[in-house]
Amino acid sequence: MLRCIDLNILLSQLPVSQQGNAEDQMIPVYDLKKAFEEYTIILKNTIQLLEQCYINFNFENAQLNANQQIYKHSKEDDYLKLRKLAYDGIKNRYGDKKDKRVVIDRIEKEIGIVVKKGFVTYFLINWRICEYARSKKYFYVGRGSGANSILAYLLQITEVDPIELDLYFERFINDYRTSPPDFDIDFSWDDREDITRFIFEEFNNVALLATYNTFQYRAVVRELGKVFGLPKTDIDMLTTGHFQLGQLDQMHQLVLKYSHLIKGMPNYISIHAGGILITEKPIHYYSATSLPPKGYRTVQFDMHIAEDAGIHKFDILAQRGLGKIRDTIEIIKYNQPDAVLANLHTDVKKFMQDPEINNMISQAKCIGCFYIESPAMRMLLSKLATNDI
Repeated sequence: MLRCIDLNILLSQLPVSQQGNAEDQMIPVYDLKKAFEEYTIILKNTIQLLEQCYINFNFENAQLNANQQIYKHSKEDDYLKLRKLAYDGIKNRYGDKKDKRVVIDRIEKEIGIVVKKGFVTYFLINWRICEYARSKKYFYVGRGSGANSILAYLLQITEVDPIELDLYFERFINDYRTSPPDFDIDFSWDDREDITRFIFEEFNNVALLATYNTFQYRAVVRELGKVFGLPKTDIDMLTTGHFQLGQLDQMHQLVLKYSHLIKGMPNYISIHAGGILITEKPIHYYSATSLPPKGYRTVQFDMHIAEDAGIHKFDILAQRGLGKIRDTIEIIKYNQPDAVLANLHTDVKKFMQDPEINNMISQAKCIGCFYIESPAMRMLLSKLATNDI
């Protein structure tokens, strides 16, 4: 039936060459031993061979961090690079702040934890991706748990000031947490393709992350209905559930029976929305890869298995809103050549203090605003009468 679904044919049309034999199954050990009980030498040799072979998928002993471990030449170079980038960023981010002791204390504290947990390269790779985006004048937004980090703010991965907003770095990276802080970096929908190309060319062991699409019950009913040659009206009846089980004939009951058995089984491998793996060892140490139409090699496991194996994904996502902002600025430039628009899209503090924007937030006029446009968020904002960030 699965072969018929794959080939999009009726069950009666399935050629013998596409069918499995009854013998094509794993025979119980007891039956094998019974069949060869007169040939003890064969059984003995087989057991010896089995004892020499093993496959180990015990992820408990896996590296906690299998991502690329060295960004430049050595871990010491990487540490110095991260430190320099952080202190160079003070002038840009906190140039108008007279007393910088709080900033420096926070930098030292975060760097200590990042070095101890082995995530220096993780920060540097994210920084390099964002640096390339800025060189191409791509709009991007860094978010996720890593936005609590002053290092991410100083490296221009994010635009969130953790000092001003009193965000706790330890919430997402501390001595008891093995996974790195999570950075979701959003790009405009038409810029992300170039960012993906850059990552594959810039780093050595790169692959896209896969997802497993499984058979959903109603979809299986529809597919098996076609395999059994049922008319569309009957298939619609079965998928909507508008029927009495006792009134169905044998064919319809078989469709329902096998739909329950196939439900949840893997259907096909697809590509994760934005997950990219950058590993220390060659990617084929972890997985065979396929080459989907997107044109980039893709592993054959999903994000949960990647995490079990100690590979932490980089999230390179697309957001249409960023393209709309970019296009809007271009239209304003065209219509008002003298308008001052330098760094408009990254002047976050100015937006946070804008009374008109805050008034719109308090009235839940947030349609089109990523993260706060859902009905639940808008209801909460209006109830709280929130008028500042």
